[in-house]
Amino acid sequence: MLQRIKKEFFDVRPGEWPKALSLSLYFFLVIAVFWVLKPMKRGLVISYFGEHPINIAGWVMSGAQAEQLGKVLNMIVAFAVVGLFTWLVRRYARHYLILIFCGIFGALFLFFGSVIGHIESLGAPGVWSFYVLGDIWTTVMVATFWAFANDLNSGDEAERLYGIVGLGGVIGGFVGASFVSGLVESAGRTPLLFACVVPTAVIGGLAYWIHYRECGANPDIPCAPDPETVVDEDNTFLEGGKIVFQSKYLLGIAAVLGLYEMVSNVVDFQLAVIVEDQISSSVERDEFFGLVGQATSLVSIGVQLFLTSFVMKRYGVKMALLFLPIAILGGTIGFVALPTLAVVGFMSVSDNALNYSINQSAKEALYTPTTQDEKYKAKSFIDMFVQRAAKVAAVVLNLGLTALVIADVRWLSVAVGVLLIAWIATIRYLGTRYEERKESEPAFVG
Repeated sequence: MLQRIKKEFFDVRPGEWPKALSLSLYFFLVIAVFWVLKPMKRGLVISYFGEHPINIAGWVMSGAQAEQLGKVLNMIVAFAVVGLFTWLVRRYARHYLILIFCGIFGALFLFFGSVIGHIESLGAPGVWSFYVLGDIWTTVMVATFWAFANDLNSGDEAERLYGIVGLGGVIGGFVGASFVSGLVESAGRTPLLFACVVPTAVIGGLAYWIHYRECGANPDIPCAPDPETVVDEDNTFLEGGKIVFQSKYLLGIAAVLGLYEMVSNVVDFQLAVIVEDQISSSVERDEFFGLVGQATSLVSIGVQLFLTSFVMKRYGVKMALLFLPIAILGGTIGFVALPTLAVVGFMSVSDNALNYSINQSAKEALYTPTTQDEKYKAKSFIDMFVQRAAKVAAVVLNLGLTALVIADVRWLSVAVGVLLIAWIATIRYLGTRYEERKESEPAFVG
């Protein structure tokens, strides 16, 4: 069975296995930590603001609605992080960049692990700070990982290897979500946060080792920043954005990411509203979100094993990118017909499972035929700022429609249909441009 999977679904050349497996382990650790943080940050925010609603000029927002404001806060913080990221990219090789962020996050995990037991007594600032930490981890570490991986692989290698790399991530999601679901009630949040320090340290060491191994094996790989490619030395916040707006291809990638985030955040809001209405305990909400994470990861593992590499090899990146919007269309129709906790949970699982598996592998492959500046500076702007800006747009959509037009969150799904049309049209454009770029990319790897 294992030999059949290896032959049919993972067309990896013998010399590529060390790189594929080490990147897969790296991504495993990043996503495992993400799924430890995500259920806790969501459960904490929904529970705290369920008991302490926010009142803005008579508009009362409790748990699920208050969480939408957190996405606005995340965008503001992400803009500052983009500036820091670009400043560091100009000055440090990629392995030092990763080590710096690992040190920062390790210190933050130790701090929040010390205060998380009584964080609600610190009020809204303490709760929001922890919520932002969980979001910034995935913003920085996932974006940094894929920029690192895309720097080491050509388009053809990405189509062969990213199925295995992504598999590490979805398994990591299952492990992290299971960790929370199984231990948060008995152990509490403190030991879970302290435990995050260990994989963070391993990530730093692993990135350092991969960097030197790959640069030693292939001296043509760009292993250090190029000082001659700086666009605007005086403004680190805008440099990545300038690169994006100068390229229709990068604008297309930004549009695909932005449209997905808007659609996904509508689904996420629908899930949060149903959970708040039907589950009363804070810890039970943590457990439920953890179970959703487990189910998401199990489905992702199946997709990554039997679908991702097979589709990308046989039918190309464009076809792989179309799986997610088609699945979301089916799920949102089901939720309109039957708006229950089970159905919205299923819809969330199918959305995230395909995004974390086949969609992410295909989307990241789009960056392989790009320059180093596009992989790091432009990608950081897209992944950190555009992604958060799209979430804010979804917040406006969610809160605006529920406050002014509709009373039942299932009808938000109508807006999803409009977004899906634009999303699919953009994918068709990007698929064609990707193939053109891949044919002309420099062969410094593979």
